[in-house]
Amino acid sequence: MIKVAIIGLGHMGKRYAKMILRGEIKTLSLACVCTRSGQAAQWLNENCDGVIDKGEVKLYRNENELYENAMTAFDAIIITTPHKLHPDTAIRAFRAGKHVLCEKPAGIDVISARQMYSESKFADVVYELIFHQRTYSRFIKLKQMIDSGEIGRIQSVRQIDTGYYRTRSYHASGEWRSSWQGEGGGALINQGQHLLDMWQWLFGMPQEVGAFINWGKYNDFIVDDEAIINFSYENGMTGVFILSTGEAHKERYIEISGTKGHIRIDDDKLRIWRFSRDLEEYSKNATCSSTQELSEDYEEIDLVSETGDEPYRKVLENFGETVIARINKAHSTNNQETDAKEDKAITNGQDGINTLELTCGAYLSAFKGKKVRIPVNGEEYRDFLDEMRHNESEVLG
Repeated sequence: MIKVAIIGLGHMGKRYAKMILRGEIKTLSLACVCTRSGQAAQWLNENCDGVIDKGEVKLYRNENELYENAMTAFDAIIITTPHKLHPDTAIRAFRAGKHVLCEKPAGIDVISARQMYSESKFADVVYELIFHQRTYSRFIKLKQMIDSGEIGRIQSVRQIDTGYYRTRSYHASGEWRSSWQGEGGGALINQGQHLLDMWQWLFGMPQEVGAFINWGKYNDFIVDDEAIINFSYENGMTGVFILSTGEAHKERYIEISGTKGHIRIDDDKLRIWRFSRDLEEYSKNATCSSTQELSEDYEEIDLVSETGDEPYRKVLENFGETVIARINKAHSTNNQETDAKEDKAITNGQDGINTLELTCGAYLSAFKGKKVRIPVNGEEYRDFLDEMRHNESEVLG
């Protein structure tokens, strides 16, 4: 069993601590928590059978205390701090030889994300991110269909998500939230991370990003609460991605048009239309002017909608399994077997980079009013971030 320290004890930190302490994660045990909040520590003690008072979980007020007093007490860390703190926290852990499971996003700019991944590779430790939607059965099914070529070459994708409506109370729930200074952006750097991770996981990385973003359309801040992004791919595929946190009506779907078929996936239903002929062949050889010689076979599949902690359990359990495989690799003569277990990791540090490439590319494109090529120029993005922070401070006075 892998001993972990949770750094940051906010909403998600508490959630993970409770799951581990209840024994729901068979590969992890909680050794330490690191939080500056006395209330959070008290909550953990009161809600988890007095584990701090009993000495079963050690409490540290900052990372210096943690590393000075508990270096041998834990093997890995789970990071649940505000976004901008993720890189420094992770890199310190890598340099100490600790494995890392990090909440999304990897950071708030691509340079930091790239450095995190590089440091993890140099240290030869496990580095994963909590992109729990990868465990959803509907997305696993969708990826299998795409990878198998069931609908042929993908020509276009359309995704819309208005399922993350957020009130002003939410935006004001933490000083770091919904700000350039604290969060590094708005909807895209927060709720959009899961969606953009699914995009790059399913469809790969685009060549260019073009975005139109409304800064504070529904709120009195200058970060994004609505975004429309166009993705262009080297193979000719195009995509449209729409995210809003200001619309109360929930609409959430992905539509994929391929040369052999068309898929629409909603929360709990997958619809697929399979063409009788591949469109690339049909367009060249049909003797009619439209689809008269093309037929469609329709299928509808009911999907399971994941709820509660189960997706997070799978991510945490998988992280523990991957760390155990990495540790065993050093003592095993069967590297092929341990490599196979590591290959089952749900995510890795490159996914954190990719998702931020899409996010930062969209922000930069909207700001500049033109398309941005991927990978993003990291220094140019940092200049943009500095300017937005300055503008924010001017607005706030």
